[in-house]
Amino acid sequence: MDWDAVRARLKAVTGGEEEFRPIFSTIGGIIAKNPRLGPKVFSVIDEFESAAAPSARVYEGAAELLSRLSERALVSLVTMQGRKTASGILEAHGLKRYFSGCFTREDSLDRARQLEMALSSMRADRDATVFVGDRLNDLDAAKKVGVPFVLVRTHGEDPEEGGFPVYHTLAEFAAALA
Repeated sequence: MDWDAVRARLKAVTGGEEEFRPIFSTIGGIIAKNPRLGPKVFSVIDEFESAAAPSARVYEGAAELLSRLSERALVSLVTMQGRKTASGILEAHGLKRYFSGCFTREDSLDRARQLEMALSSMRADRDATVFVGDRLNDLDAAKKVGVPFVLVRTHGEDPEEGGFPVYHTLAEFAAALA
C-alpha cells in the first residue's frame, strides 16, 4: 500500500493536521473525539486496501505452517486490515480454513484488545497460547495481555530487545515446531 497517499487522503478527510504516525493509533484518537469520522476514515483505507489486495503475496511456507498449527490448536488472526480485505486475501490464497477466528480493525484498533477477543473466542488459556507476530508492537500487545510471544521477522533487523524467540522465515518457525 502507498501509505503516504493514505495519510494524505486521511488528512483531507479529517481536515486535521495529524501526521497519522502511527496510523492506527492516530485514527483511534480521531474517532474517539469525533465518531462520525469513523466511516469516512475506514472507507479511505478500504479503498487503498482493495486496490492493493490483488497483489498480496503469501510468504513461502505459510500454508504448511498454518496447517501444522491448526492440527494442534485453534488459530485466530488479528490484523489491522479491514474484514473484507483480510477475508478476501485468506480466501484467494486458500488459507481461510486454518483460522477459527479473524479480528480486524472493525473489531478494535487496539492490537491487545484484538488479541483479548481472539483468546475469548477460542476459550484459550493464556499460558497455553502463543502470539506469533511480525512487528515489535505485537510484542507490546502480547505483554499487555500476558501471553508468550514469537517474532517472525521476515524483513528488517533483529530487535535489540530479547526474551522471546525470533525466526527469519515461516519455514524456520515451522521447523522449530517439529
